[in-house]
Amino acid sequence: MAPKSILITGCSKGGIGDGLAREFKSRGLRVFAAGRDSAKMAHLHDLGITVLILDVTDSESVATAAETVRLATDGRGLDILINNAGVDHVMPFADCAIDDIRRVFDTNVIGVFAVTQAFLPQLIETKGTIANIGSVNEVFLPPFQAAYNASKAAIAAFADTIRTELLPFGVKVVHIKTGAVKTNLFRSEHPGDKMPSGSIYSPCKDQCENRTFLEGTKFATPEEFAKEVADDLLGNPGAVLWKGPTAGIGRLLSYFGWPGIMNSVYLKNFGLNALMSSKSKSV
Repeated sequence: MAPKSILITGCSKGGIGDGLAREFKSRGLRVFAAGRDSAKMAHLHDLGITVLILDVTDSESVATAAETVRLATDGRGLDILINNAGVDHVMPFADCAIDDIRRVFDTNVIGVFAVTQAFLPQLIETKGTIANIGSVNEVFLPPFQAAYNASKAAIAAFADTIRTELLPFGVKVVHIKTGAVKTNLFRSEHPGDKMPSGSIYSPCKDQCENRTFLEGTKFATPEEFAKEVADDLLGNPGAVLWKGPTAGIGRLLSYFGWPGIMNSVYLKNFGLNALMSSKSKSV
């Protein structure tokens, strides 16, 4: 019997996709690791993982990847699709360029739609599983990440919608609300975009550009996260999984929180207290 197959997007070295690809490979699955840059996935190829060049924002690239997998599996279908590819944009909303917002949504939302639709016939064939890597930011809604937060909330709604649509075909849809995982996406040492000169948020420049708001955060490694996710997806996963540090708190807030519950923390951690103080002195 052929092993189960899985395709994971966003598999650059050091990220969540990388950890997932290696974990599922260790469990005997046929892994297709996808990303835009083959050089960043060379280590996966060395492990016997099939590496695919896939830009989720490019329709032709998506179609080519789907056909490649169909042929590689002899038309048997795809068992698991993990939509992991994502980008962020750390910037006060007032200073966000619309092109940057589009970039986030093109990858994090439209890209998920496009890849899921392209592979759907193969997933229906196997009565497979679609898993979307979401974020606890959907619940916490931290400042300076409006585009990212909204994009992750959008794919949560997407998952909830198509879960019902796909029930007649036996396809499972799982949304993974991901806590703090140490990847390149939100490393404190990975600088964000530069705040424009003259920004009304200039007192918060350090928090925005250097991501100092991440200091003190407890992170899981991609490997730790991947083991938990693999355990669930290879078993009988629920509709929503909460995984990684801070996910438990996020789950509690989703049930018992209220708008503004985190305001006092955010005002301090994101430098907004200093901004409020400077504005009150100028009045």
